[in-house]
Amino acid sequence: MTTGGTPSGDGFPNDPNSTGAAQQNWGGQQYGGQGDAQGFGQEPYPGQGYGQQGFGHQPYGDQGYGSGYPQSGQGGGPVMTGRVSATDAIGAGWQMFKNNPLPWVLVTLAMFLANGIASSISNSQSASVAFLGSILAIAVSFLFQAFIIRGALLEVDGHKPEIGDFFKLQNFGAFVIAAILVAIATSIGLILLIIPGIVVAFFLYWTLHFVVDRNMTAIDAMKSSVNAIKSDAGNLFALAVLNILVVVAGFLALFVGLLIAIPVATLASVFAYRTITGPSEFSRMATSTV
Repeated sequence: MTTGGTPSGDGFPNDPNSTGAAQQNWGGQQYGGQGDAQGFGQEPYPGQGYGQQGFGHQPYGDQGYGSGYPQSGQGGGPVMTGRVSATDAIGAGWQMFKNNPLPWVLVTLAMFLANGIASSISNSQSASVAFLGSILAIAVSFLFQAFIIRGALLEVDGHKPEIGDFFKLQNFGAFVIAAILVAIATSIGLILLIIPGIVVAFFLYWTLHFVVDRNMTAIDAMKSSVNAIKSDAGNLFALAVLNILVVVAGFLALFVGLLIAIPVATLASVFAYRTITGPSEFSRMATSTV
């Protein structure tokens, strides 16, 4: 893993206990124009103690981000606003992919291959084999969601992950439970005339990110996802639409485009996640064992 983006002297950029400048440097590059606001509520994440570390006094949704919060921009880092620009997030996703394309292409290829194998097994003429194949397909889907979120968090936090860095899981049990609960909630919403399902999927989209990033339980992660997305829902909805268009464009580009589109959309989403939710211990803990 390349860790050249970690600044020296001021502590790790996403360390909430850092004694250095309160800024995110995103690997020393200014992706777009957005960054983190260090102005979170006393209890923005259920069961977490981030609000006790001097991030402000207003919870999500009680005021607009950007005013009254510590700003930065020194040392080449972005100005911290805590709001997301959809176009800047896509630009950041593309820039990060362009700077470290090989691991992302390989992990996306591995995902396609694993899903293809599981799908072929689930289509077996034998009922028992098909059932096992369906279970395998679900497991593969969960695994690669966790792998890709993990790699994207490292990338956004200024570390260029190598292919092996994607495949190191922690808290996978909570991840599976959270994924199942989100799937159930979304399915119920889709049954209720489709639109409620889309709304549920949108507000719970960062549930799995919170599980991986902050080691949350499934329920706490679901609550945190709703709170975080609610804080800037308009811009995040615009980003979701742009991400869908990016993936559709990749699909139309003779499938090969998906090897670029999926990583770019993933990185854009995680960039937005970090912008809204602020620093965590994830990357420092993940890289301390490397």
